[in-house]
Amino acid sequence: MAQAATRRGNVYGVIVCQGDSLTFGSRDPDGMSYPLYLGRLLSQKHRQTWVTVNFGVPGECWSDVWRRNYRELLSVPDAWKGRAFEESVTACEAVLDQCRAAGRHVYLANLPGKQGFGAPREPWSMNDMVKKLNDAYVRIAEERGLTLVNLADLPAEHFCDGIHITQDGNRWVAERFAAAIEARR
Repeated sequence: MAQAATRRGNVYGVIVCQGDSLTFGSRDPDGMSYPLYLGRLLSQKHRQTWVTVNFGVPGECWSDVWRRNYRELLSVPDAWKGRAFEESVTACEAVLDQCRAAGRHVYLANLPGKQGFGAPREPWSMNDMVKKLNDAYVRIAEERGLTLVNLADLPAEHFCDGIHITQDGNRWVAERFAAAIEARR
């Protein structure tokens, strides 16, 4: 029992990353993801052990994350699945309520939207919904005192298919989250 406590004492922080295929790391040839890079970046920079847990599931949206949280814990394709804006925001806020109930600070990221070609399933019109969601995320972050992580300006060269990101893109996202975490420390 004491040995387990000692091992846990060596872990500085545990970060749970929830989201869709961008969080999961879809399309990365080596199975890498921004949560993996985020944990390594913080661990190496601060010479502490930071553990990231990747709960990204390709194709999930806010309502799926909300349902899964009750089973597992106690970025999102809403834009292209044709979900109503109001329902997406309601489900997002329900997930944030779960995080608040667990006493966790949330780093909420906005979305870059579809860029370039290669992602034929996702219609270009999804960028209209992404814009609306990003505006809502700014409002929600301000109202709830969350940290907003800006991913909307993700450089085009970090996309591998117009939606998903490359390894360099995963590193870029990890650096943005790390900067937000460090700014709050």
